[in-house]
Amino acid sequence: MRICLFQQDICWLDAEANYQKIEITLQQNPQSDLLVMPEMCTTGFITLPRHGQIETSDMVEKRLLALAKKYDTALCGSFAVRVSDTANANRCYFVTPEGKIAHYDKHHLFRPGQEHLGYQTGKSRVVVEWRGVRFLLVVCYDLRFPVWTRYREDSPYDVIICVANWPQARQLAWDTLLRARAIENQAYCIGVNRVGRDTMCDYAGGTCAIHPYGHAVVSMADATEGTCSFEPDLDKLASFRQKFPSLGDADDFRIVGE
Repeated sequence: MRICLFQQDICWLDAEANYQKIEITLQQNPQSDLLVMPEMCTTGFITLPRHGQIETSDMVEKRLLALAKKYDTALCGSFAVRVSDTANANRCYFVTPEGKIAHYDKHHLFRPGQEHLGYQTGKSRVVVEWRGVRFLLVVCYDLRFPVWTRYREDSPYDVIICVANWPQARQLAWDTLLRARAIENQAYCIGVNRVGRDTMCDYAGGTCAIHPYGHAVVSMADATEGTCSFEPDLDKLASFRQKFPSLGDADDFRIVGE
């Protein structure tokens, strides 16, 4: 599976401009099986949206499904969406060209930025399997909480996907935590971060795919919009897990997490 990581310079509250960027990226990467975009990739990190500033969940699903079918590519990224008359979600979608729509609502909302005041809290982890690869979906601040991303025998995965608007001021934490999550879970860890700036922060990207050993398979060092791609080797991953069985089981997770 060829996975394309889109390090996007998000246009603030301009959904049409951002969808156009996404479609151009799909056109430029026709061999990709999966395109991964950053957090809130059509709005920027808006924590207290007013009426009309964000799309409904149905609108986003319709747009993503159309793109997935048109380009025969799955898409993954988070969107600020209206889910009811009284609730919003920071929702990470995984949409396939066959019409499968899965989503994960961000569990660890960024309280220092008041995200918890504008969005509902996700309650469940989500693992999506597609074309033989199992993906754990997490969003930005989730990366700081190792119990939430811990590998479990009752919900196994091969690749962690973390989509983010992670500020440049905490870039070292981003780089370090991605490696930690890959190493401790013996999994590939994809981190897709934005570049540019919004009303509050500057963003330096650091989009990458981390090998289970902790080194970068691909990375984007420059704080510019662009893409990089890689293919996870699941045979080598399975061999590594068998030879070095350090993963805890579900009982370990419950003891630590409760």
